[in-house]
Amino acid sequence: MSQREESTQRFLAEVGTELAACPEILLEFSIRLRPQHIDTSGRLTCWLCGNTSADFESMNRLLTRLAAPLQVQRAQLSAKDPLRQGISISVEPEGIELRLYLHGRQPDTGADTYEAWRWRTGSDPLRTQYSFHYFPETATGLRPLDLCVAALRPPLTTLLAEERLQQCSGFWLREDPNGQLEKLDLAFPWSPPAESLLGLHRVAASLAIPMDERWRHVPVRHVSFPIGDARPSVTLYASAPHSGAWPKTESALQERVCSSARVSNRAIEQQLFGRLPDPATTPPQEQRNDHFYDGEIATWRQILGPELHYHFGIFDDPAQPADSSQMDEALRRAVIELYPFLPAGQRIYDVGCGWGGPLAMWSRDLGCPSLGITNSRTQFRYATARGLPVRWGDAEQTLPPGRFACAVLLESLSHIRNKERLLRVLRLFSDRLVMRVNCQDAAPPGSAFGGSMQMISSTQLRQILDASGWRVRHFVDRRLATLPSIAVWRRQVEQIPIERDLQDPHLAALRTWTARVLRFPMEWARNNPLIEVMAD
Repeated sequence: MSQREESTQRFLAEVGTELAACPEILLEFSIRLRPQHIDTSGRLTCWLCGNTSADFESMNRLLTRLAAPLQVQRAQLSAKDPLRQGISISVEPEGIELRLYLHGRQPDTGADTYEAWRWRTGSDPLRTQYSFHYFPETATGLRPLDLCVAALRPPLTTLLAEERLQQCSGFWLREDPNGQLEKLDLAFPWSPPAESLLGLHRVAASLAIPMDERWRHVPVRHVSFPIGDARPSVTLYASAPHSGAWPKTESALQERVCSSARVSNRAIEQQLFGRLPDPATTPPQEQRNDHFYDGEIATWRQILGPELHYHFGIFDDPAQPADSSQMDEALRRAVIELYPFLPAGQRIYDVGCGWGGPLAMWSRDLGCPSLGITNSRTQFRYATARGLPVRWGDAEQTLPPGRFACAVLLESLSHIRNKERLLRVLRLFSDRLVMRVNCQDAAPPGSAFGGSMQMISSTQLRQILDASGWRVRHFVDRRLATLPSIAVWRRQVEQIPIERDLQDPHLAALRTWTARVLRFPMEWARNNPLIEVMAD
């Protein structure tokens, strides 16, 4: 038995003593590809999953058993809102390194927190931090291709061209103890076999290694690339849930992981990707809304209020005129009145999240770990700066990243071009649908509001909900309760110099729309219902 095998076997025995009986464990191994060399062993991780600190008491006992530094043990004990904690071994020529991974969630926003501690016997532990970002870029504009070492950019370019990766996944960035980026990690949550990814064929060619049986069939969960001046290398990670007897050797762990991950991959391919409707077609650029909502934050805060809610408020007495403070209260009420439909403490996908006002409310009030999506880069950067989990992308071209208890579209469905297709996609990824939808009953379908909205009638809305597989449980017109919103918006927009309309077509559209609607508000309300929907 080699020293590497002996070290990993001893590590597995120690870990198994404390973690083998835990209800939810993930096992992971990695293979490192270097110029003219393939490292197939010596790196493995065991992940413990849970929801409360009590679920991770066995990890604390394990750290004591492994004689982890006190600083590491204290970090594990003080972790807030933990989701997963991993213990890892890496056997290198220079010695054995152990690592503790702490993956948690911010209690107020639901955003991920992720750090790692690594140590060798007799050395001080080092802390690194991770941050996750959906494609195409971070909130500060960093893109994977700009970060990777130059020698590996061609194969990375090919990997990044994987449509499914761009649709539903993202990348991790790791910072060293000095805050310098040192690692880029692409996530492949459906665990495709390595040989199915053209980019990995090009990795093999660039590193002058064969794509052989040692790694071509590995179900890939992550692919990592170095950042900066590091030597070229690529690491493949495979992971899967543990079941059955605890593996005693690294080779047994690898076999277990590969077998389980392949089963999972086949299920995802058949039950999810195989049931997706035909791909959405990209419209001409002039029909897209990418920049429509990219106006100046200060201007829109002046119009919409401090929390930047961009939806109709719901008023106690809509017959009475409203001032700005009443409007702010009505905007919050419009969100709160959806709370009975939202599953407290469970994941919500906010389609068309805007500046994140509603998402922030139910994350805080209901403890719902949420993800928003907006096609405005300005809104994305603003919401992310608030600590909210938001991605930048077109909801029709992307896919929800995983399973959600509920999808919310708060007055955003009217901006969707192929509404039935999106509702079919959401049916595959979420258990419940909650919406308020601006409808147009007295005119044929067509574009509105500066061409940014594609209107349908309330009858058509009910038809596409039925056709896309949703069972409607609640379908109510809330329009009359919202009418004072229009007059408030009109007063606020009149305080903005009209010259600004030339730089902001959204502002111009709001100015024109509010003036038109206020001529005959009751007639407009009868012909343009705001339909509140809950379906499952």
